[in-house]
Amino acid sequence: MIGTKKTHNINLAKRWMIAIGIFLIVQLIFIAVDGTFLEPKMNDSGNLFARSARWILDLKLFTEWFAPYSFPFFNMVVTIHVTALLFQAVHDIITSIFSKNKEEGSVCK
Repeated sequence: MIGTKKTHNINLAKRWMIAIGIFLIVQLIFIAVDGTFLEPKMNDSGNLFARSARWILDLKLFTEWFAPYSFPFFNMVVTIHVTALLFQAVHDIITSIFSKNKEEGSVCK
């Protein structure tokens, strides 16, 4: 049982290192590209999907409330990424709490 728990903790740590590493790499790319000529041009004149995406990007959430970058698409991607990381953190915390309780219950029997 102890070997299984140790393997689970190593896998969990490895998964978090990869997730945080990807997040930091994306942030470095956004910092390097934001406000330069490399910033993508959004031509959404004739495409329904692109026009709806423009509507989402023009929300106050991505233009005023949470705006670390001048390009709203980058703000939206960062918001989604941080939200996903928070959900995963809550899931891992709850899973680890319940797995500890399950192990303690099986030891007592």
